[in-house]
Amino acid sequence: MGLENSYALVGGLIGGLAGLVAFLVRAVISSKDERIQELVDERDYYRDAAIASHIDLPDHEAWYIKRHPPQHR
Repeated sequence: MGLENSYALVGGLIGGLAGLVAFLVRAVISSKDERIQELVDERDYYRDAAIASHIDLPDHEAWYIKRHPPQHR
C-alpha cells in the first residue's frame, strides 16, 4: 500500500466522520425545533383557555386544527 492510498484512506475516513457528525447535528436541531413548536402550541392552548375564562378546557384537537389547518402542514 503506497503513501497515496494512505492519504486517500485517511481522507475518506475523515470525510465520512464529518458527514456523520453533520447529519447527527442536523437531526438534533430538527427534533429540538419540533419540540419547541409543540411547547409553544401547548402554552398558547392554555393561554387561550385562561383568557376566555373557560371552566372546562376547549377540545384540544379542534383548537389544534383551527390553529394549524391541514393545508398548511
